[in-house]
Amino acid sequence: MSVNGYGKVYLIGAGPGNPNYLTKKAERLIREADVILYDRLVNPLILQYSKSTTEIIDVGKKPYAKHIQQEKINECIVEAARRCNKVVRLKGGDPAIFGRVQEEVDTLNNFNIAFEIVPGVTSASAAVATMQTGLTMRAVAKSVTFSTGYFKDSEENEVDVNALVNGGTLAIYMGVKRLEKIIAQIQQYTDIDYPIAIVFQASCFNEFVVKGRLSNIVGKLEHYAIEAKPGICIIGEVVGYTENVSTTSNPTQQFYVVSGSKPDALMLCEHLYDEGYGCLLNPNDTSNGTYHSSQYDYYDTFIKQQENVTYISTDRADTNTVLCH
Repeated sequence: MSVNGYGKVYLIGAGPGNPNYLTKKAERLIREADVILYDRLVNPLILQYSKSTTEIIDVGKKPYAKHIQQEKINECIVEAARRCNKVVRLKGGDPAIFGRVQEEVDTLNNFNIAFEIVPGVTSASAAVATMQTGLTMRAVAKSVTFSTGYFKDSEENEVDVNALVNGGTLAIYMGVKRLEKIIAQIQQYTDIDYPIAIVFQASCFNEFVVKGRLSNIVGKLEHYAIEAKPGICIIGEVVGYTENVSTTSNPTQQFYVVSGSKPDALMLCEHLYDEGYGCLLNPNDTSNGTYHSSQYDYYDTFIKQQENVTYISTDRADTNTVLCH
């Protein structure tokens, strides 16, 4: 604890979801954390890099539903810093890109609580990586604009389309719910029927991409169950260069629950994620210690929500079989 009685807070970007996109510094701080306050977009596997004794607190905001307000989150961070020496506030993507990080910084400054911002990979970068292209491209897209479809108090503000109509790429976070209105706004500025891709669960085992044009993308989305699934919209000519790239997910993909020594189990999970499988360490495996109740309850519930679950161990031959598939 510092002389003022508070621990230090780390405002960390967990990346888009794939644990292999987690920065080395973020991973180290998660491993050392006494308490973690996490958003709903954070992959639970990333939380498992923490100590088994670490308390985890859900402060996530859920779309299409009532959720915890930012003021309450700020209070939770201060209370955690009062109790614990090393506090991690874990956000999906990069905390400084539509992560409301400044409001949390202001709160910490008001209480003279030491803090540090740790950047993460933003979902726009992961989305175009999935499509095997970039956000910018010489002679095609000379700039990129990050915008949001969600505004304070649900205000109907316009997104910034200037870069798009001037030959750039537009990446819209949290824009799926308002997509029809956003497209109507774009069409007020241009008659070009731009290609668009919406990447859901970017970089995760259950990611999928819906592509189209501004004129037909809303109709295409009607064929998918997308409610409450995080998606980012990429609009611009760079999307047109990805038409031959397969981006469909496998709905029958296995989800693996892994037992074994924690370093080996985490390493296996990282490999499995690169192969497109979902996975989590087995919360009932006590060989690495007993999980804090907050961790156990979350992991156990998450596993029960998955389909096609297979239990494997790093100590058995079936591990090699999985990685060879």
